[in-house]
Amino acid sequence: MASLPQRPPTILIVDDDQLITASLKSLFALETDYDVIAHTSPATAVREAEARPVDLIISDFLMPQINGVELLKRIRALQPDAVRILLTGFADKENAIRAINEVGLYQYLEKPWDNDDLLLLVRNALREKSLRKQLTDKVHELDKLIERHTQLSDRHQSLEEELERAARVQRSLLPERLPEVEGFQAGALFRPCRQLGGDFYDAIRRNGAVYGLLADVSGHGTHSALSAMLLKAVFDEACQDAQEPAEILVGMNNRLHRFMPRDLYACAMVARIAPGEPIRLANAGVPHPFLIRADGRVEETAVSGMPLGMFADLDATAFDTRSVTLEAGDTLLLATDGLGEVRNADGVFFQDGPLRETLSQQTGKEPACVVESLFDRVARYRAHEHFPDDITLIALRRL
Repeated sequence: MASLPQRPPTILIVDDDQLITASLKSLFALETDYDVIAHTSPATAVREAEARPVDLIISDFLMPQINGVELLKRIRALQPDAVRILLTGFADKENAIRAINEVGLYQYLEKPWDNDDLLLLVRNALREKSLRKQLTDKVHELDKLIERHTQLSDRHQSLEEELERAARVQRSLLPERLPEVEGFQAGALFRPCRQLGGDFYDAIRRNGAVYGLLADVSGHGTHSALSAMLLKAVFDEACQDAQEPAEILVGMNNRLHRFMPRDLYACAMVARIAPGEPIRLANAGVPHPFLIRADGRVEETAVSGMPLGMFADLDATAFDTRSVTLEAGDTLLLATDGLGEVRNADGVFFQDGPLRETLSQQTGKEPACVVESLFDRVARYRAHEHFPDDITLIALRRL
C-alpha cells in the first residue's frame, strides 16, 4: 500500500496589523512551500486552531481583546505541540521574556525583524519539532513494550523480584546525603513513576565547591533507568575535566552521545555551589528553576539549553548559564518536568495551577520539608493513581 504524501507544515500568523500579516504571508509564499494562514483577529485564530492542526504560530504581542501571551496560552491548550513564536516591540521585551516560561515560548523576535533571521528561526523550529516527534514516537513504542512486560510481570513473580532488585541498585546510586556547603542547607527527593525511573541526581565536591546534577532521561521505565545509571559515571568524569557548569555539560554530552542509545536523550542541569559565591547554573533542557524568596515571592530563572546525547560536538554556548544569588532565607528549587506535568481531574497541569502558590507557602521551611511538602501537594492534585512521569526535586536554602 502506497504511503500518503507528507503535508507541508502549517504556519499560523496573527497580527492586528494587516500590513504585517500580508508581508509575512508573502515572505513565506516566496521562500517556502509552507501552508500559511494569516489572521488579524486573535479570536478567529483560536477558532482556526480548533478546526485544524497547526505546526507553528507567530503572534504579535500587543493586540486588542486578546494579547499575544493569552492567545498562545489558548492555542497551547488546544495544540500543545505547536511551536510558539512571539513578535514584540522593544518596549515589550520584558513581557516577552516572561512569556517564555508562561506559554512555553520557543523564541521571541523584536520588531522590525530581519526576514532572513525569521526564516532561519522558523526552519530550525520546525526541524526541532519534527525531531521531537520522532523521538516521542520511538519512546512511545518502547513504553508500549515496557507496559506489555509490566502486564506479564503480574503473572511472573520472579520478574517482579528482578525489577525490585534493579530498583534497589538504582537507589543505591543516589547520594545518601548531599555534601555540606558552608552557609547552605540542601534536601532532595526522587520518586519514579514505576519501579524504575529515568531521573537521577548527584553531588560531587571538587576544588572547594560542590557540583550538583539533576537529570532526566527521556521516557520512563527500564530503558530510561538503564541509561540513567550511566549518568553517575559520566558526571563524575566530566567534573574531573572542567569546573564551569556549562563545560561539564559539554563533557557529559560527548560521552552520552557515544554510549547512550540513539533513540534516547537526557535533560540535565548542573549547579556549582561554593561559599561566598553566587550559585552558577547551566541548563540542558530541564525546566527553569524557581527561587523562593524569604519574603514569599516566587521567581523563575530563565535558563535553557539543548538536551544531552542527541548531537555530537556541542560547545558551551549550547547551554545557557546563569548566576543566582541567594540571600538569607531564600531557597533555590530544581525539578524535573514530571512535577509540572501532573494533571488534575479537569486536565489542568500542576504547573498551570497551584504550583506557584504551593511554592510561596514553603518560605522558611527546611529544604527536606520543602521537597516533601511539594510532592505531597502534587500527589493530592493528580487525577489518576499513577504519576505520568518520574519526579525529582532538589532544594537549596541559604541559612
